[in-house]
Amino acid sequence: TDTDRGLITLNGKSGCKIQDLQIDGNETEYDSIYNCGIYLYSSNNNTITGNTCNNNDYQGIYLRSSDNNTITGNTCNNNDYHGIYLDSSSNNTITGNTCTYNNFDGILLYSSSNNTITGNTCYNNSTGIELSSSRDNTVTGNTCNNNIYSGILLYSSSDNTITSNPCNNNDNCGIRLYSSNNNTITSNTCNNNNKG
Repeated sequence: TDTDRGLITLNGKSGCKIQDLQIDGNETEYDSIYNCGIYLYSSNNNTITGNTCNNNDYQGIYLRSSDNNTITGNTCNNNDYHGIYLDSSSNNTITGNTCTYNNFDGILLYSSSNNTITGNTCYNNSTGIELSSSRDNTVTGNTCNNNIYSGILLYSSSDNTITSNPCNNNDNCGIRLYSSNNNTITSNTCNNNNKG
């Protein structure tokens, strides 16, 4: 159900702070594929800060249909799917998080808009930061180096701003746009990537 997908779950809540927790999924496969460290569903105006969400079977931190939240200073490593995942969520601030070591994506936005992704470190993942079917997001000042696929990937995403991100030494591309239109890509550094 929607209430048992995360060790820490907010369902329809607002004004909460989840802070300084150590959550380790121990790479355990649970009956529900949706197991994650912290899960917000239809929850707005909350703060998730200073937590460690490692080794979960699904996501480290997962926001679904949740708006106006702040996710800052968290560490999300070695999760089977994504470090931080926003699904149909808008106007969130994702800043100063570390998403490294074997997440599928460090940070993924799916069908999400008007989010600010800034100052995060995403390396040694499949992809550092991915925007999929998402628009009007700002991705600035993130470090997306040494990922297996690309540093930053835009897939079917439009009207986003991607600026001042170092995307170096990725096995595929520094920044890749696929079926994406009207995006602004400025002042990024993309060196020593294998394809582009």
